[in-house]
Amino acid sequence: MRRSLCFLLVVLLILQIDADNKSVSANAPGSRQADDNQTLIATVFGKPLYLNTMTPAEAEGKRKELPRDEFDQWLRDFRSRRIYESIWREVQKRHVEREKINVTDEELVAITKSVERRLAKSAAEPPRERTFTPEQRKAVMIAWARATLMDWKVCKSLYEKYGGRVGIGSLGAWTAFDGQNALIREHYKSGDIKFHHAEMEEVFWRHTKITNFADAYPKDEELKRLLATPPHLWDSADGDTEKDKASEQDRKSGALKSVPGAL
Repeated sequence: MRRSLCFLLVVLLILQIDADNKSVSANAPGSRQADDNQTLIATVFGKPLYLNTMTPAEAEGKRKELPRDEFDQWLRDFRSRRIYESIWREVQKRHVEREKINVTDEELVAITKSVERRLAKSAAEPPRERTFTPEQRKAVMIAWARATLMDWKVCKSLYEKYGGRVGIGSLGAWTAFDGQNALIREHYKSGDIKFHHAEMEEVFWRHTKITNFADAYPKDEELKRLLATPPHLWDSADGDTEKDKASEQDRKSGALKSVPGAL
């Protein structure tokens, strides 16, 4: 049941990411779709960054759902998160290109084998209702594992250069938050990022100071161990014993609530 639920959550998240990408396409740097409902927030690597503003009808609808103080906080959080994600997306692209971070053909083969091992293990479980065909499920798991590996590589590269806090999401998202912020500040100081809206600049920098940005925060030796081996190799055939030990350690420490690929 847990695996089925995790898998459905992964698929729903992928669909949500796709919807979010479409909804913010007009907000991305370089967009030419600015209109009366958009505000120029910043210039990132020479390209304008716009943010959609809420229409009066949308704002009124949200105000009816929340008390005034909660609505104000929600609006600030919404704006700061959307601005931060938009700017970090562009900074990350440059970082990936400069550091030549990618998933190799060999790694993709290893990911496929890892997914096949998990599917083989799940085949022995009691039959349950499946929303997707085995082929579709395998394709989604491979795509998710590949994305997780890229996420892990970016996180590892930032942590090795800047240190700081690292967080892991319940579905496998890796975030070197302090490293991200350090890299963003470098580009800001060099003039690659220029703000054009004082209030939005303030909420952006406020977002870089948030404390809770993930579900788990591994530290010290545990973090080094997690960054020593790519996630898709954690369940390798010759590493089951080490994986069991690591899982037990994680349960005891409570630092890692869920590992990527545990579908």
